Amino acid sequence: MGQPGWWRHRTFYEIFVRSFADSDGDGIGDLRGVTSKLDYLRSVDGDHPDVLGVDALWLMPTFPSPSYHGYDVTDYRGVNPDYGTLDDLKDLVREAHRRHMAVILDLPLNHTSDQHPWFVSSRAGTDGKADWYVWSDQPQGNGWQASGDRYYYANFGPGLPDLNLRNPDVTAELTADATFWIGDGGVDGFRLDAAKHLIEDGATTENTPETHAWLQTFTDAVHASRRDTLLLGEVWDNSKVSASYVPDDLDLTFDFTLGTAYVMAAQSGDGAGLESLLTNVTKLYPSPGGFASFLSNHDMDRVASQLHSDAGQLRVAADLLLTGPGVPFVYYGEEIGMTGSKPDERIRTPMRWDGSSPAAGFSSHAPWEALSDDAASVSVVGEMKAKGSLLEHYRGLIDLRAKHEALWNGSWTAVISDQPGVVASLRVAPTETALVVTNLSKEPVSPTLSLASGPLCGRPNVSGAWGESIHVAPVINAAGGFDGYRPVDTIPPQSSLVIQIGS
Repeated sequence: MGQPGWWRHRTFYEIFVRSFADSDGDGIGDLRGVTSKLDYLRSVDGDHPDVLGVDALWLMPTFPSPSYHGYDVTDYRGVNPDYGTLDDLKDLVREAHRRHMAVILDLPLNHTSDQHPWFVSSRAGTDGKADWYVWSDQPQGNGWQASGDRYYYANFGPGLPDLNLRNPDVTAELTADATFWIGDGGVDGFRLDAAKHLIEDGATTENTPETHAWLQTFTDAVHASRRDTLLLGEVWDNSKVSASYVPDDLDLTFDFTLGTAYVMAAQSGDGAGLESLLTNVTKLYPSPGGFASFLSNHDMDRVASQLHSDAGQLRVAADLLLTGPGVPFVYYGEEIGMTGSKPDERIRTPMRWDGSSPAAGFSSHAPWEALSDDAASVSVVGEMKAKGSLLEHYRGLIDLRAKHEALWNGSWTAVISDQPGVVASLRVAPTETALVVTNLSKEPVSPTLSLASGPLCGRPNVSGAWGESIHVAPVINAAGGFDGYRPVDTIPPQSSLVIQIGS
């Protein structure tokens, strides 16, 4: 994709291939199906009113696997036959690139399937792979599984044995597999599953020094092969721990604490806790864009279910995500308000393209998993032309973010509001400064904003980039901030303003 850091201005879209689009009518989504829907995500010829506008894809595991989810890999250089062939994946990547979209693959490095030939050999002690997994003559506690008169460690279940990443041969093979995909496969990076679990130290099974060191070695090797490869880690932990992996070990990590806080703030209508958290998070990570942000993913109840499909809450949650700091990720179907609550299969249901039977346009066949429990109107076609739809809102926000450097490349500084339901910030980038004001509450508000000190000067011009027109500029104080600023008389419920501030 060019230079390292290309991901900062992208909006990513997470796809579960099995559930996105079925091209051959067997009820299972596939790679050709994804390719057929790329024009919904981004058009070849730039702006188009009917496209979502995302410019990067995260594909959940596409490797051969005995499970429906794919996180138990049996071949790191193959493609799940349910999804198609290696050529199908290469075609998808080429077509995505033609639309200026990046593609990253989900790469589970902590463990494989117990059906992987490596584990079969390791269990038998053959082919020089006896030490490729974590074995013991005695059970060591939780996570240890019996196999004959020995025990193997499998933190995520007996069918997912942990690789022995202390073995340099294992590290060399996984590195070679990764470079295969960024070379022959043409992909632009990887989401590294379970990144904090890689190497255990006795009873300490997470975030060990050896895990950090291994990731740094792996990242250095992959970057040596292609410097602009994105390495994004799933570190499901508090922000301080997640940030400890960036930038030395990984390029980005997901911030799970912030994702939860966005949803809670949208639900409660209270911005105080979120403002404090954002102040902390933006200081922990390299600025700007040192972390990945999201509302929900394939391991969590969908945001529409968490917010009980409340239209205002869903819109303002999207506002927070797509005008906020970090690199945003949208889970497929989130943009149309698809619901889903655990078990896992029910948060990974087929995409609703239209209101048709038997599978809402996902397939001509009964789908591998029943559709979400939503009305037929919750679909791409149902929302495509509907004025004020959630899909229209997402499209507008994604376009806004792409066009304003302050949103994707700007520093983040809290702006104080006299209204508890308002979160405001100043975003400063090399080419642009913007003030973002979000009213989380269900009532219109008339906030007064203050910034004790900042980079502003003179008598700035203002214009509205999102929301109402802006005619009143702040009066800049001697410290480069402002006091008692009221940009508009009222901000509507559960909505945002983005105000450009120029010299």
